[in-house]
Amino acid sequence: MHPHEMRKTRSLQRFKTSLIEISALACLPMILDLLIPGDAAFLSVYCIPYALVLPVATGVFGIWPGLLAFMVTVAQAVAIFTFAGPGSVPTSFPGNLAVVASLAFVSALLVDFGRNRIMRFRSMVLQRFRRSVHKTGDLAKQKEVLEKVNRVLEGRVSAQKDSITILHDQVKKLGSLSMDMALGTILETIALFTEMSSGSIWTMSDESRTLVPAAVWGWDPGKARDASLDPDHSIEGYVYRNSKPFSMRMLLDDAEFDRFDTSRNIITLPVLIGGRAWGVLNVETLPFERYSQYTETILAILLSLAEPYLKQIREYDSLNEQREVDAVTGFPLFSILYRTLEQDLERIRYEPGFVTMIIIEIANFGDLLSRKSREEIKTIFKTFKDQMDKRKAMKYKAFHFKEDSQLVLLVYDLDQDGTSFFCLDLLALFSEQRFSLGDESVPVELVIGFSNSAQSGTSADAMIDAAEYLLTVQRI
Repeated sequence: MHPHEMRKTRSLQRFKTSLIEISALACLPMILDLLIPGDAAFLSVYCIPYALVLPVATGVFGIWPGLLAFMVTVAQAVAIFTFAGPGSVPTSFPGNLAVVASLAFVSALLVDFGRNRIMRFRSMVLQRFRRSVHKTGDLAKQKEVLEKVNRVLEGRVSAQKDSITILHDQVKKLGSLSMDMALGTILETIALFTEMSSGSIWTMSDESRTLVPAAVWGWDPGKARDASLDPDHSIEGYVYRNSKPFSMRMLLDDAEFDRFDTSRNIITLPVLIGGRAWGVLNVETLPFERYSQYTETILAILLSLAEPYLKQIREYDSLNEQREVDAVTGFPLFSILYRTLEQDLERIRYEPGFVTMIIIEIANFGDLLSRKSREEIKTIFKTFKDQMDKRKAMKYKAFHFKEDSQLVLLVYDLDQDGTSFFCLDLLALFSEQRFSLGDESVPVELVIGFSNSAQSGTSADAMIDAAEYLLTVQRI
């Protein structure tokens, strides 16, 4: 039930209860009058029992309910006098009755005044008590926070020697020449020094021109998150574009950040390589007592220590990428395929979508090799990709596979059924086509094996194994 409806119901119940109580009090003199015969309407005592209802009801319920009860009891007294009274009264009775009624009204007014004073005093005492309880709660929270901060400060002093040893061990890991391992080590080190429970490093994607997570820490795979960020409409993009840090305290002083969603940003720093922003470090979840300029300084120092290692890894990766591209077709080799597939599978853990791996093999590659050179036959794959680009509006990437006779397509956003139909379309498109090799036109026999992340997307190895197995079955 809605809180407003609950309050309304309780008020109605209280009103009904009060009405019953007032009615009972108003009827009490009449009941006594009926039980005691011989003195109808208590004329002998000038109707004092009926008059007492006014001050008593006022003391219990207030002046207006008291008047209501008094009017009810007066009506009862008149009724009893009419039907059971002596028929006449002494000449002094009206004057004495007026005195009794006046005393009842004066008593009711005095009782109501005293009741209001008591209620006001009670309300003031309760209000003071509530303020005291809230103040005590606030002091307890402040005490708890100050104790945490004090423990942190004491821990900093006592753990400096251990921190130096940990930092030395972590920095040694950065020399692995693996970008994934280096970024993971940076996040792990930050978590060790700041107790960060959730964070990420974002880099610019050359294809989509959006920021994508290159490494994450503490992300829940079952929780939906943004797997790409617009560099023009996010704090991460602001930091990347301007090479300036962001801290949550800046929201108090600068309205520039009001247009951004800052719910996931506590501290965001640029990851610099050679003086230019290469990526963005974002601290998403941090204990309250750890948020300080001291923590921001630690983060800046850690990124500064990591910069020469990241620069070295980038140069190493650039050299590898130049060697990992086929000289004839320009397509990336298997090593780049494997890394790309791992990155795609990691991405779809946090955003909806599918990744499909399709292996296309030239079944008569050996026969063609007896007539043409290996380099000439590879040009079939270039022709194949050009025709696909013209006829199929699909989002995909092309790679060489383990053998010279094999080409791999990574196709995106196709489910299992869509993948099957797509492979059938490929076979129908190229089954009867002849490809030109020099001055000769040759037929090409294709065999296709595929796997989809919806069924085999646990890892890159699982998808490769599933596609190779289906390729083997198709050869038979």
